[in-house]
Amino acid sequence: MAQSTFGSTPRREIELDFIRGLAILMVVDFHSPSAWLFRPFSLLGFEHFGWMGVDLFFVLSGFLVGGLLVKELKLRGRVDAYRFLIRRGLKIWPPYYVLLAIMLLTGHQSLHFLQGNLLNIQNYTGDGVKHTWSLAVEEHTYLILVLLMFLAARYTVRMRSLFLLLAITSVFTVLLRLTLFELGHPVYFETHTRIEAILYGVMLAMLYHYVPATFWRLQRQTWLWCTLIVLGLAFFRFHPAYRWTNSVLLDVANAISIATIMLLYRSGREERSHSFFYRAVAWVGLYSYGIYLWHVSIISPVQKLASRLPYGAGVVWLGVAPVGAAIVLGVFFTKLIEFPSLKIRDRLFPRRVDSPVGIPAETEAEQAASPLALGR
Repeated sequence: MAQSTFGSTPRREIELDFIRGLAILMVVDFHSPSAWLFRPFSLLGFEHFGWMGVDLFFVLSGFLVGGLLVKELKLRGRVDAYRFLIRRGLKIWPPYYVLLAIMLLTGHQSLHFLQGNLLNIQNYTGDGVKHTWSLAVEEHTYLILVLLMFLAARYTVRMRSLFLLLAITSVFTVLLRLTLFELGHPVYFETHTRIEAILYGVMLAMLYHYVPATFWRLQRQTWLWCTLIVLGLAFFRFHPAYRWTNSVLLDVANAISIATIMLLYRSGREERSHSFFYRAVAWVGLYSYGIYLWHVSIISPVQKLASRLPYGAGVVWLGVAPVGAAIVLGVFFTKLIEFPSLKIRDRLFPRRVDSPVGIPAETEAEQAASPLALGR
């Protein structure tokens, strides 16, 4: 299990990075002009569902980032909203605004066109760097969560009640999205129609930290999670050609994402040896945010170069270069901008809890209250 002392840099958990790696590879392949990673699925008649990588990111983000809030509330009885938001900003904003600045300086975007991005409302304005809409959804969601946790601490709201509130909000969001879709309104990018995916992850974090025995018991239901994934993939392949299906596909993607996390993240309780492929995907996951920011920007240059190559070489180039170049560029900017920003963040604003996972908050609280821990 990844453990660390307060204020130190936590050891990364390879299983979480592997899930991140899967998610970012799905997204990059979905946006690539020649999708080689999903070629086996296309041969079986699947439409490309790499877009589901965003949903996987949403649920995982809720589990981890929401888990920080849940754990802090359990262990400290309150949430330091200021520290949380500052730490979140220093994680997201430096690489993000460097991307915007470079686009402005190189003339690829105008200041007017980037207004939505600068204000983090690009998922509603529909302009600017469009693939960053998911960042806006996350930022809006965590502002809401911080407020909820603050109110829960102030008015001593039980976590069970908060869990129920998030569950009701998720159901309402699903019904609202379906209704708006039927009425012809856009539903894919807006926070109020996509927030439930992150809330699912937060609810998983609540189970993990408040009733860990229940969480682990659910994890052991491997048949359930495998069945969800198989049924979800079957729906992707054979779904009926009805209008409502496009909205329901998001619900199926969320179910697959939850099942994937429950299958692949084993609560850090088991030390495992991993294959080279597994470690390679996890390594990609380590740089997933930088790759996500930059992967769309390399598509046009890659296509221009492909047009100058012989046909066969161009086909190979279009299959390999978008993924490879996105990874290289993401690694470069992660090491140049994101990692130094995180070091400054951790030095100026240390974490209030050891990690979003690690020892569940309920277990840690019990250990802290034991006679041995109290020196009795």
